[in-house]
Amino acid sequence: MFIAQKYRETNIVEYVLYMWHIEELIRSLNFDVKLVETQIIASFELNDEAKQQVRDWYAGLINQMKQQGIQEKGHLAELRELMVELTYLHQSLLTLYQDKKYQRLVGSAQPNIEALKKKSMGQQQNDIETAMNGLFGVLVLKLKKRDVSEATQEAMKTISAMMAHLAKQYHNMKEGKLNLPKVMGN
Repeated sequence: MFIAQKYRETNIVEYVLYMWHIEELIRSLNFDVKLVETQIIASFELNDEAKQQVRDWYAGLINQMKQQGIQEKGHLAELRELMVELTYLHQSLLTLYQDKKYQRLVGSAQPNIEALKKKSMGQQQNDIETAMNGLFGVLVLKLKKRDVSEATQEAMKTISAMMAHLAKQYHNMKEGKLNLPKVMGN
């Protein structure tokens, strides 16, 4: 909960990835708040009040996931909305805002995103969904202490750089600091 709040305020991409991980943890513990307490919350060094806050947070997520029918797969509505916002911002940075740095980062990441799309077994995904799923996949492999090939790590560096800039611009947008270029290139 506390980590999620920090990510939500500082890096929206890390927040979404973290919350996807939390969703998977909840699924792996069969939506059982008692298992969440013994398997997750007990490992935190928190006072009783903070532990209760974390327990309530997990219980709320469990209820939301059940209400939204995402026990088997899928993501919370809030996270889907954030993905829509990130996708919209991605397109806006490329076209409307003409963010040259972002355009370069996307250009570097695009071959790796296209390679991931080919591996997605026919699932139609936009570039941001593909990038996020790739980053999440590597995160899961690392959490399971599985080897990640050097080629995959190199590919993920380009995607990670693109997504880091997108997260920074998302933060700027939310603070009202994202400005159109003075001279439009189109």
